[in-house]
Amino acid sequence: MADIYNTKAKLLRGVVQDNVDIVQGVRTKYPAKHRLSFRYWLTACIAMVGIAYLAIPSQVVSTANTSPNEATGTVSAASIAQTPESAGALNSPRPLDKRAVPLSIKRIIIDPGHGGESGAISRSGVMEKEITLDVALRLRRIMINGPYDVLLTRETDQSVPLDKRVAFANENKGDLFISIHVNSMEPKSLRVLETYYVGPTDDPATLRLASIENKDSGYSLSDYKKILEKIYVDARHDESRTFAKTIQAQLHHSLKQVNPWLQNRGVKTAPFVVLIGTQMPAILVEISALSNEEEVKLLTKEDYRENIALALRQGIKNYARNFNLPDRKGN
Repeated sequence: MADIYNTKAKLLRGVVQDNVDIVQGVRTKYPAKHRLSFRYWLTACIAMVGIAYLAIPSQVVSTANTSPNEATGTVSAASIAQTPESAGALNSPRPLDKRAVPLSIKRIIIDPGHGGESGAISRSGVMEKEITLDVALRLRRIMINGPYDVLLTRETDQSVPLDKRVAFANENKGDLFISIHVNSMEPKSLRVLETYYVGPTDDPATLRLASIENKDSGYSLSDYKKILEKIYVDARHDESRTFAKTIQAQLHHSLKQVNPWLQNRGVKTAPFVVLIGTQMPAILVEISALSNEEEVKLLTKEDYRENIALALRQGIKNYARNFNLPDRKGN
């Protein structure tokens, strides 16, 4: 505190000296009687300015008890943390508050995995592309009279590049995207159900699966920055996560009644191309495992594939029903 007032005093003395110099200059220019009145006026002004200047507290000095750091003008971390603010820093896109702009879900894009080439294939010859298309067609059939417009990225056994699937979903302004796949894994005893949404992963099995599914990605090196942004800071992340959890929970709840050995592997993040490029909440669901022959027997039954389609429909309905409700706790 003393140092600050000493500094102020020095500044004030400088001002006084400057004005004395001015007075001396005036002495040579004006008669004595005018110099005397001018001197009194100037002295009074300087005194008033000096008193006001010394009376004003320093902006960097707190009137409360301060720590050494605060006394020298350094703001503590605690003070910074407690500073009021109307909004946090926007480091990445944040979800829109649904109360501000209520949104509706009108169009569902269903993506039957693979086509043309088989995808995964069981020891007995059941191909992934056949199962995924059958379930997708069933899902569209049971949703056709509902409130949603349902579109498929393929309706026959045809090869559709990944970038074309993404473009189809975006150009048709889908509100939700669900890609249907059937896994194949080791050990063959595994009977698992799992759902993915966009994000990074360090899991070796997931990375292997992504590399297989992304083999015809359509991306080049120039797209690297865009890919990273989609994986790490995509604005759809939270809704895709909620959508994945809703579908996964409904599928496991519905299918375990007829397949009690089905293991719930939950939801995971993965950099699948169809999840990176789509502009709406998007998930990829692995509905079964063709590497397990017991699962293959179930998948060859029409009623089991129908159950899968019914569970997917119910999961979509659950998500859509809750979409505009206040943010869900625990998601």
